[in-house]
Amino acid sequence: MTQIEQPLGRMLSGLAKGYLHLLRAKLQHLDIDRNYHALVLIESKDGIITQQELAVLLDTDKVSIVRVIDYLSEKGYVQRIPNTEDRRKHSLLLTTKAKLALPEIKQSFTEINATVLKGLTSSQVSELAETIKIIKSNLKENIQAL
Repeated sequence: MTQIEQPLGRMLSGLAKGYLHLLRAKLQHLDIDRNYHALVLIESKDGIITQQELAVLLDTDKVSIVRVIDYLSEKGYVQRIPNTEDRRKHSLLLTTKAKLALPEIKQSFTEINATVLKGLTSSQVSELAETIKIIKSNLKENIQAL
């Protein structure tokens, strides 16, 4: 009997759902259940970044980034600071609440990465990262060609 080939997107989606499930369980005491990486990226820019810069780092569109920031803002993790020269632009500032949660969020990423990559050598992990980078590039190239 021939095994039906599973679409790559379905396999990767399943991995993402499983990873997020572990992350949510580990951070369930926080009052957010998503967008943890956005907080880490804002912190990486000294705790202040424009919405556009964050959209580029997350490789997402403006509408999606507005939803992310609306959510984190409503939960008290991020403040929007209007640009005095252009009211359409905003900078994002981490709140004290976010700064207090970030060490645990980053530690959770580290621990879950170690858990899910257990059994892989460092060379295999590097190869996986490179493979994902190539797949992402191929996808982007073909989407742009549409």
